[in-house]
Amino acid sequence: MHQKKSLSTRKTNNKRLSNQTWVKGLLASVIGLTLTAGAGSAFGFYQEYDRPTERSKWRADWYDEGSGQNVKKKEKNGGRLSAEFRRQMLSSADKERAKWGRMIPGIEKMGTEFSQIERNAIGGLSIDMNAAAAGTTWVNMGPTKADVAKNGGTSLAKTDAGRPTGIVFDPANTNIIYASFAGGGLWKTINGGTNWTPLTENLGTLSVGALAMDPNSSSTIYLGLGDAFDGTGIGMVKSTDGGATWSAPVFLGTSTVINAIQVAPTNSAIVMVATNKGLFRSTNSGASFTQVTLPTAQTAVPYIWTMVWTGGTNFAISLEANPGVASGTSDGQVMTTTNNGATWTKATGFTATAGIGRSSLGVAASNRNILYAMAAVPNATSASDLAGILKSTNGGTTWTTVGAPSKRYTKTNTESSTLGTLLNGQGWYNHMVQVDPTNPSIAYFGGALALVKTSDGGSTYTQKSNWLAQFSLPYVHADFHTSAMQGSTLIVGTDGGLFKSTDGGTTFTDALNLGLTTHLIYSVGSSPANVNAMIGGFQDNGTRVRSGATTTFNQYIGGDGFGSAIHRTNASIMLGSLYYSRIYKSTNGGLTFTSASTGITESNNSSTAPFNTGIVSWEGAANADTVFTWSNLKVYKSTNYAGSWTALGTTGLPTTAFAIRGVGVAASNVNVLGVVGSGGRVFLTNNGGTSWTTPAALPNNGSSLSKINFDPTNPNTIYVSSVAADSTKTHAWRSTDFGASWTAIDNGLPAGAPVNILKVDPGSNTTLYAGTHLGVYRSLDSGTTWARFGSGMPLVNVDDIYISPTSTLVRAASFGRGFWQLNP
Repeated sequence: MHQKKSLSTRKTNNKRLSNQTWVKGLLASVIGLTLTAGAGSAFGFYQEYDRPTERSKWRADWYDEGSGQNVKKKEKNGGRLSAEFRRQMLSSADKERAKWGRMIPGIEKMGTEFSQIERNAIGGLSIDMNAAAAGTTWVNMGPTKADVAKNGGTSLAKTDAGRPTGIVFDPANTNIIYASFAGGGLWKTINGGTNWTPLTENLGTLSVGALAMDPNSSSTIYLGLGDAFDGTGIGMVKSTDGGATWSAPVFLGTSTVINAIQVAPTNSAIVMVATNKGLFRSTNSGASFTQVTLPTAQTAVPYIWTMVWTGGTNFAISLEANPGVASGTSDGQVMTTTNNGATWTKATGFTATAGIGRSSLGVAASNRNILYAMAAVPNATSASDLAGILKSTNGGTTWTTVGAPSKRYTKTNTESSTLGTLLNGQGWYNHMVQVDPTNPSIAYFGGALALVKTSDGGSTYTQKSNWLAQFSLPYVHADFHTSAMQGSTLIVGTDGGLFKSTDGGTTFTDALNLGLTTHLIYSVGSSPANVNAMIGGFQDNGTRVRSGATTTFNQYIGGDGFGSAIHRTNASIMLGSLYYSRIYKSTNGGLTFTSASTGITESNNSSTAPFNTGIVSWEGAANADTVFTWSNLKVYKSTNYAGSWTALGTTGLPTTAFAIRGVGVAASNVNVLGVVGSGGRVFLTNNGGTSWTTPAALPNNGSSLSKINFDPTNPNTIYVSSVAADSTKTHAWRSTDFGASWTAIDNGLPAGAPVNILKVDPGSNTTLYAGTHLGVYRSLDSGTTWARFGSGMPLVNVDDIYISPTSTLVRAASFGRGFWQLNP
């Protein structure tokens, strides 16, 4: 749950802000105004909300340095990862399945390297297994539930999940439901959502952009890999046994995102796929595809958003014909076909005063001539970015506006009074249209903060949900992305998972999220003072703290959570964070947090602080009070666990055209620190930051450095990792002479895979752990050779690893499949 600026007065610390205040905050979030530390209290930025616009730029630059500056403010292409790199990741996954076999969920055969792993596990190599972590099985730790979802002054007993991208009912058995997720893969329930099972643990990417079922065979499922906003997948896979097994991926031209898939009801051999690089069509049940020519009257390749069946051999699609423009119109259009997609005709009347960018379609199952569309203003610069709601009564051939932005809701509130702010400045990101299958006059429209319903064909509109359960409306998490409706059962998918209504939106339940471990997590914090304690930062699901020894994680900070930590000797003391070097501290086990950024002059400044806030604990002090963080150009140190911060020196560090990406500190000497920064640069200090030196250049460096770590007993031995989206570049290095020379050590890791983190085992300095895009790997010889570490973990992107000081506990945070713990 998060808070977002909208056309209303907001509450901060239970005090109502002036209209002038929230407008300033709104403009900052929508058009990217620079935020200053002083503006935090004046403009109400204690409120916690996610920032998908800034996130898209950060993610692009994180994996492909320099590309962030080319990302439009309203980016929608799934990041800047190339098609070539995405294919390489799937190829690497195929090799890992062959090597490690049944260590990976869903693989029954023994891998070619499995016997070697068995020998290693019982000491086949020379290593003190009592010193290094020696577990064999990963267990998922959740989250599966939340008892508390707190955001500012609002506290709800609600459970959220990660971001869904598709929902499908089995028409033969409505207790069977499939749901796909941006980072969590495909899940299935056979009992209406009481229990869920993941189906894609070994695909090689858990990023799914689209889900479809063959209307003539409910056991045939199609998945489009590659979410439009955060994904790393590519291509389309198919299952003919309800998701038990999957085909090899089929690639569609140069596309990297699949937004919609349709199987022709009159001929299952015809499959159409909407991508960020046009429309593709198969006549052999998805075995191969050809790109379809669309008469958009533009030279650019169109970006296809949605596709609906309008009866017989008829379909309609929505698209942006000129999607790459940075200003002006991207020429949103609707096209129709009468021959199962062989040829297409541009619709008429699909226009709006402010132009049309992204649009989404919904069709009435009871009368497929009736369609609704929700259209966004292209390249909008305000929260009033709904271009309009349009309707067609002839299968999408012609359109009229039925919901102008100025149209008022039947019941207004202080948050919103008209349709204009439904998308809240994020019309490029959050869209959902659903028509009641039995009544074509009833349709639902999901935007950023609310679900809106018309019951009279578009004449009037009523809000049916609220992101904070305000105004006597039921809670549904913000940012709507997908939906499905069977009979009277409506399921909507938002940044907070799945929400179900069986009474036309009067009430909603979050029960479907129970057991769905699909959160996108950036960090994991733990403490030997309480082995049950865990904390982590989540994308748009805040900062969450584990409840006891359960898989319940409660949200105590909203918005986007990033770095986190728990005090090593007092587990009641915890640190969480938000974007732009905003640190928060709890002294009561995470139940409440207060701002802990005193001394960080760049805190909450989008120009001088990094989007992803990092927290690094020094493992050498007996009192465990020393922690580090950073702004773009400075390293900050606290000796009272974030009670206050002091900037280290900057002599030797660049002062322009530079950004720190990560900081490390030697456990054996707090004065030895390292910085990895933009341009693939490393800087070191052995005098506590008074001055910094530049070591030798990293060989075969593709930039996009992620972390720097030191040997726990020898500060001259340094490890650096990279997430460069280039399979030809090195992704891990070691130096044994304080950076005078470097050796590549990624041979044996998944080929070309980004390495998010390298960690040295506290009890064995020759034992390394690597968190990669395909799971956790371990080396017993300082990185010379690697093996997959532990069985049971899917091929998932691991962002962070925690190892206890005694090496008896290993935990990992994954971007899509929650927390994991290695059990002996």
